[in-house]
Amino acid sequence: MPDEPMLREKARAVLRSGRMPSRTPDRTYGGPGSRVTCAICSELITPDQAEIEIEFGRRAVPPNLDRYFLHVRCMAAWEFERTKVSAQHFLSRPAD
Repeated sequence: MPDEPMLREKARAVLRSGRMPSRTPDRTYGGPGSRVTCAICSELITPDQAEIEIEFGRRAVPPNLDRYFLHVRCMAAWEFERTKVSAQHFLSRPAD
């Protein structure tokens, strides 16, 4: 698995490209890895690793869910980067 700076760069790239949302997930689950690909590092999440699944509801007809699977460290990198992006957006807004 990549080191912390590389994971954060991958998380930034995923956020910039729009491949993952920058908002808080609607649901978060955890458990053993289910041999799916991590949305951040693109490596397999094996059963001996912890897996985080996050879900985002989509307003569509019919309603739908976007689901992402992440390693714990990748989730931490995504969370750090998404909140940093949100904070920068908030700070760069003109005052009312």
